[in-house]
Amino acid sequence: MNKYPYLGKPITIRGVYYRNRIFSTPTGLTWPDEYSGAPDFRTVLLYEKKARGGAASVNYGETPVNAVDAVRRPNVDEIRPDFKRMVLPAKDWIKFTDAIKRHGANPCVQLCHAGLFAEPFFNRYTNGKVIGPVDMVKESGTHVKAMDQADMDRIANDFAEAALCAVQAGFNQIMIQCCHGWLLAQFLSPHWNTRTDEFGGCIENRAKFPLQVFKAVREKVGPKVVIQTRISGDEHQKDGWPIEDVVKFCQMIDQYVDIIEISSGDYHNSEHYCWVNPLMGRFINIPIAREIKKAGVKAYITAVGGHNDPKKMDELIKEGAIDFFSIGRGILADSDLPKKWLTGKEEDVKPCIRCSDCMAGLYTGFYQCNINPTVGQEAYLLNTPSPKSSKNVLIVGGGVGGMQAAITAFDRGHKVTLVEKNDKLGGTLIFSDYGHKEDLKNLKDYYIRQVKKRDIKVLLNTEANLELLDKINPTDIIAATGSSPRPLTIEGSENAKYATEGYFHPENIGHKVALIGGGLINCELAVKFLEEGKDVTILELTDQILRDANMFIKPTIKEIFEKYKDNIHVIMNASTKLIEKDGVTYEDKDGKDHKVTCDTVLYAIGSIANSQIVDTLREWPNWESFRAIGDCTGASIVKKAIHQGYFAAMDIL
Repeated sequence: MNKYPYLGKPITIRGVYYRNRIFSTPTGLTWPDEYSGAPDFRTVLLYEKKARGGAASVNYGETPVNAVDAVRRPNVDEIRPDFKRMVLPAKDWIKFTDAIKRHGANPCVQLCHAGLFAEPFFNRYTNGKVIGPVDMVKESGTHVKAMDQADMDRIANDFAEAALCAVQAGFNQIMIQCCHGWLLAQFLSPHWNTRTDEFGGCIENRAKFPLQVFKAVREKVGPKVVIQTRISGDEHQKDGWPIEDVVKFCQMIDQYVDIIEISSGDYHNSEHYCWVNPLMGRFINIPIAREIKKAGVKAYITAVGGHNDPKKMDELIKEGAIDFFSIGRGILADSDLPKKWLTGKEEDVKPCIRCSDCMAGLYTGFYQCNINPTVGQEAYLLNTPSPKSSKNVLIVGGGVGGMQAAITAFDRGHKVTLVEKNDKLGGTLIFSDYGHKEDLKNLKDYYIRQVKKRDIKVLLNTEANLELLDKINPTDIIAATGSSPRPLTIEGSENAKYATEGYFHPENIGHKVALIGGGLINCELAVKFLEEGKDVTILELTDQILRDANMFIKPTIKEIFEKYKDNIHVIMNASTKLIEKDGVTYEDKDGKDHKVTCDTVLYAIGSIANSQIVDTLREWPNWESFRAIGDCTGASIVKKAIHQGYFAAMDIL
C-alpha cells in the first residue's frame, strides 16, 4: 500500500535506488568506537532501526574530514586512515553501512570541517592551529589564521579523500556540509567572510573555495556516487547571504551535486533556526526550495523544517516545489514514521514535540529523545528479559507517563488497569487542548489513541485508595500521580490564578497581564498573550528568565519578546510582596517597592510532587513490585514521566 503516491514514489539517481522521498537526517546520538573511530555497536543498532523504519536514505551525520583542524567537539567519528595510530577506520564502518543497506535504505555520511569554530583541544595534530576565511581572535583567545591557497588545496583534498574512504566503506551517498556556519558556509556568508581578495566580496568570489571542494570530491568519487549538500537557505543573522546568492550558488554547484538539502540558521548566531521548535512554523524552507526550482537548478531539492503532514508533503512533490523531504527529530521520535505514513497508519506515528532536547543535549553531554525512551538504548534493551507470566498491573494516573507505562505493560502481555481521578486522560497536558500548544496536544492525543486501541481497562473519575487496591488485587503497581502547582504564600494570593488559567479560561484574562515567575511556562504563556495583542509584565525573582529552557527554545522566545518589545516588560530581581485586584507590588534588589498595574495576575513558581498518595498506596501489603514514576517523585519535564513509565513497565517480569 502507498497512500501518498508522490511521497512514496521510488526514484533512481546515478544508479542509486531510493524507495521513497523521505530522508532521515543527522540527529546526533552517535558513539564512536574508542579504537577505530567508527560507529560502535550501540550506534549501529540505532541507525539500523531508522533504516528498518522505511526511510529511503539514512544520514550518519557529523564526520570531520581530518583530525588536524576540522573537529569542534568530542565524540565525533573518523573515516579517514590515521597512519600515526595505525588505524584504518573505513573497514570498521562497513558494519554500519551494511546495517542500513540490508533494510533497503541508502547510507549517507555528512563530511564537515568546523573552520574557525574548530577547537584545538579536540584535534590531535593541530598544534593549536585554527583556520578560517579571515584572520581573527576568538572570544576564547584562540587565533584563527586566514586560509591561503595552500590551506584550501589541503582541505579540498581532505574532503575528497574522506569521501573516497566513505565510498570504500560502503556509502553510496555523500553529504558535504555547507551550512550552519561550518567552514564552507563561513566562506559563503558575508557575515563571516570579509576578505577583500579574490575569495571575498561577490558571491562568485566567496564561492571559489567551496566550488574547489565540490570539484575535488566529484573527481575523486567518480560518477556512480550521489553527492548531496546541505545549505542554509536563510542564515537568519546580520549580513547573512541573501536569497539571490543562495540561488546563484546552487546554480554553480549544479554540475557537481545531485541533491541540495535546504536548512536554515547558523549554529553560532541563530542556532534555533537549525531545528524549528514549537514556537516556530512548519515547512519553513519550502519558499526557498521554490526559488531554487524557479531558477532552473537541475539538482534534486530536499529540505528540513518541521515536516509532519504527509498529505501536504505529497502535494508539494506533485506540484514540483520539492523532490524529497528530510526529517530528523520526527524519525527519532518514531523510527517507523516513513513506513506508517505510506501505509496509512498516520495515527500510530508518535509525534515529535520539537522540544529539541535531543540536539541541545549534544552540547550538554547527554542527549536522548524526550518522548521515545528506546532511542539510543537499543543495545541495553537487548538485555531485558521477557516476562515469565502475565501479571495484573495497576497504573495510577492517566498522564503521559501513566499511559506510556500502561501501553508498554499491555504490549508485554500483562493485564492492565489504568486509573485516573479526573474525567479524561491526559494529566497535566490537558491544557494543550485550549490552544497554542499543538505539539503537546498531538502527543497527548497520540497516547490516548494508543490506550484506546488496546484492551486496557480505564477507570475515569476514580480515586486510587486501599479499598480500590483490595478490589483490583494487582500484582504490580505503577504510581504516576503527578504534581501540583506550588502555591503562592504572599499577601493577596487569592487574587492570582495558576498559569494554565490562561489556556483553560482565556475569556477571564484581561488586556494587561502580570506573570509571577520567569520560567518556561510563563514565558511561553507570555508569547501567547503577546500574539493576542495583550500587554505583559513578567516578574522574576532571580536575575535570569528561562532557566529551565534549552539553548534552542530560549533564543526563540527572546526573539519573539524583541518583536513585541513595546508590549513585554521583563523585571528581574523582583520579589512579589502584595497582589491586589488592580496590580502587583514587588520589591527590587535595592529594597524599593514598585507597583505594576494590571487586570490579571497569573503565576508559575514551580510544582510540588503528589507524593502523599504514593506513600499511602505503597502501604498496601500484597504487591510484588511497586514503582513511583514521573512528577510524583519530583517535578520535571515530560521526558521523566515517559522514560520512567516505559522502564517501570519493562521491569515487570
